[in-house]
Amino acid sequence: MRHMRHNRNTWMRATALAALAAFSVPGLPAHAGILITEVNSNGTGGDFFELYNYGGSTVDLGGYLWTDNSDPAYNGARTYTLNSFSLSPGQAAVFMSDGGQDGPGNSAFVTNWGSPLTLPAMGSFTGPTPPELNTGRGFGGNDAVLLWDPSGNFVSGVNYSTLDLTVTSIGGTSTLAPFNRVGGGTSLGGHTGLAGGGTSAQESLIWDPTSDPTAPLYTAASSVGLYGSFESAASVTTIGSPGIVPEPSSIGLAAAGLGLAGIAARRRLRKA
Repeated sequence: MRHMRHNRNTWMRATALAALAAFSVPGLPAHAGILITEVNSNGTGGDFFELYNYGGSTVDLGGYLWTDNSDPAYNGARTYTLNSFSLSPGQAAVFMSDGGQDGPGNSAFVTNWGSPLTLPAMGSFTGPTPPELNTGRGFGGNDAVLLWDPSGNFVSGVNYSTLDLTVTSIGGTSTLAPFNRVGGGTSLGGHTGLAGGGTSAQESLIWDPTSDPTAPLYTAASSVGLYGSFESAASVTTIGSPGIVPEPSSIGLAAAGLGLAGIAARRRLRKA
């Protein structure tokens, strides 16, 4: 019986490792299970974006770089560097803007979005000047959010314009196309809500958690309850889900294929 159990565990480990290997994306660091899961460019309470760790291990975001489409290069003059901050598997972190550069960004954000938020160590993983990560940097219409690791490898990006964007990484340049929308088609342009097919420019652009994170689909947070979306306390037209990333459903796991199945298998092994 012990021999059979050993063979079964060995087979499960081999299956999980093979699946995780298949899940890696060419051109990305093997450890980088980081995805931009939400962007809001025009909502009440300030602009923000959200990072989610869909991988199986903790990622230290210290030294990671981000910018928008105004200077899309890892070594650009308008690129911000994150201080040391670890994102555990299944954890999301929200990064807020303070366009006025006078410090109220974080408090205004929390006032508007309220208690459903789960913001780990908000204000400690900041950019150049605490407590605002996004000091002086807001998002506009037809903009983008771009993320690199400390070595300058491109990790994740959401381009919500209607045109391709040239991104500069340590290995050279690459093209980031407009994001793919749920139901077909690509970004419709404008602010995030409209780019995702919503009715309000104040709505967030959110990741569909049933889609493969290596080929993500996005949509507007156009209704309360959609993938955890809720109204801002200050505006019924500002809808989003900052800090809330629903676990992929069983349908989503099947649709995502071998990669997400590998992650699930790895988690089952840990519990065993």
